[in-house]
Amino acid sequence: MKVWQQDRMFFPQNPLFGNQETDVRDKVAMKKALYMKEGMRIVTDANKAEKSIDRHVEDIRDRVRGLQAESDEANAHLQEINQRMAQAKEGFQVEDDSQEEKDLELLKKDYDIRKHGSTQLLTEEEKARLKEMGEMTEYQKLSMELYAQADFWKTEIADNQDLMAGMGRAVRNIQIDRLRSHGLIDAQKAKDELMEAASKEAIGILKEDAMDKMEEKAEEIIEAAEERKEKEEEAEERIEEAKEERAEAEAMVEEARENITDLTENLLEGDKLVQEMDEDIKKLLAEQKLLVEDLKGLTVNAEA
Repeated sequence: MKVWQQDRMFFPQNPLFGNQETDVRDKVAMKKALYMKEGMRIVTDANKAEKSIDRHVEDIRDRVRGLQAESDEANAHLQEINQRMAQAKEGFQVEDDSQEEKDLELLKKDYDIRKHGSTQLLTEEEKARLKEMGEMTEYQKLSMELYAQADFWKTEIADNQDLMAGMGRAVRNIQIDRLRSHGLIDAQKAKDELMEAASKEAIGILKEDAMDKMEEKAEEIIEAAEERKEKEEEAEERIEEAKEERAEAEAMVEEARENITDLTENLLEGDKLVQEMDEDIKKLLAEQKLLVEDLKGLTVNAEA
């Protein structure tokens, strides 16, 4: 069975099927287009969602990079302050075990408690020492100014670290949710299922059309057979009529032959009768001639 191509679709060239009509091809193409459109919408929406998530994750990462840069800058300031504090200690020639240095550490502890609510509370002895301490020395004033600046940068670094840790957790949660949801995979699977459904429906349409074509063709064949049967019956009737006419003609010919034979016989008999009549006439004439001669002879004899 030959297979022919038309509009990029293959159909069996079978007289029972006939060529697929344009409306059937359009119907199949329309179904496939609708399913393809829906499948592409699902995948496109999933891609948009994934890209939106990607942009969100990238924004978070950009923010983390920005916070890290700020922390690096704050750390650089902190290192510089620590260096200045060491230089001040060296410049004022303050020893580690001196009372001035011990009082500075107590001042720093009190600052942290008042500024950040440290859980490390002052003892009664430390409170009494703060009251007895009096005014700060120049070294202590400079050191506390630098300590306040360092605290600013430490606080910024700590806050940034907290933010970066939270953003890192957010990114991890997004990635975990993405793995759990399988957005693109599910969308592609849904698209494949839709296209499979479209193919099945297209096959169903073609089968239905083929069955319709077969039924139509079967009806045409039945009608043609009935028409052919009627024509055959008419032909048989004509043949019977022709046979009857032929028989009648043959009878007429036979009758004509008989008539010709009779006529011929009659003619032959007529000829025979004419001949007999001719002979009778000749005989009669001969007899009359003889009679005349005889009369003549009698006349001559009488005169003599």
